[in-house]
Amino acid sequence: MNTASLPGQIDFSTLPDLTTLGQTLFEKVPIGTVVVRLSDSQIILRNPAFRHIADDRIATMSALIDTSCVDPRQQEQFHAQIRQAKSRADCEETSELPELVLDLKGADGRVRIVQHYALFFHKLDIAIGIFRDISDIKRKYRALQKDAFTDELTGVGNRRGLMERWNEEIEDDPAQTIGFLMIDLDQFKPINDTYGHATGDNVLRSLARRLRKSVRKSDYVVRLGGDEFGILLPDIENRTMLETVSNKLLAVLRRPVMIDTLKLSLSGSIGGGLYPEDGKNLAAIMVHADQSMYSTKKNIPTQKHSPYESAAGKTPSP
Repeated sequence: MNTASLPGQIDFSTLPDLTTLGQTLFEKVPIGTVVVRLSDSQIILRNPAFRHIADDRIATMSALIDTSCVDPRQQEQFHAQIRQAKSRADCEETSELPELVLDLKGADGRVRIVQHYALFFHKLDIAIGIFRDISDIKRKYRALQKDAFTDELTGVGNRRGLMERWNEEIEDDPAQTIGFLMIDLDQFKPINDTYGHATGDNVLRSLARRLRKSVRKSDYVVRLGGDEFGILLPDIENRTMLETVSNKLLAVLRRPVMIDTLKLSLSGSIGGGLYPEDGKNLAAIMVHADQSMYSTKKNIPTQKHSPYESAAGKTPSP
């Protein structure tokens, strides 16, 4: 009788002792691997590769998530995946945790970007977790992504970055209220016309830095083009808060800008919109903010004084 293995099948009779084989693979594989007891989250086995990723003193998977994972959003995603997998214990023998990219801080203080995957064996009360260090690949990708989503002149975001951030916010919490402010600089064209584009560019850089410093870290400042900026405000409380931020930024824009020996005075017009009240997507919110801004512009009295002056306070000759 022919008992030869079919193509793709494993002939276990030709393998060394499986315990020895498993131990060798576990110790030698260059990818971080752990075995976790599901009942108490205890890490009962870890291989040498995992010791390069996480501190040996971390005893449980829960502690790993809460102390080594430096991104709160990733922490919540990881906990949510585990809860969901455990909830299927009564109807499935095994459950998978989908791939999740984590920023993990090791014992050496270095933050590594790790691709995580896990398989739960509910009846055995264990899970096997795989942690693949993809730091070099991911950092190169993030650098390229940052370049693609950053305004080259001012260093704040651009339209592509705005769309990417919007999609992230909606994916994370579609029920949240999101604000958007459209900002148009007044009296900017005369500065360009009189002093040239190099001075105008410096003004835009200076104002972009001001805007970024004047909002929350979670808010996203973008240059939409020319002298027009936008700010995305995730998880905002209500329209009153949007108006409060708008008034604060108007005051920020009115402060003179010093460029070399020039003291330049500008102001801005701001319009706002709220998701989902003013629109169901970013395009609709931007249209609402734009219309609100130009409605505000019509009510601004025509400025009769010069928008620029020298540091000595004299208006320069064109």
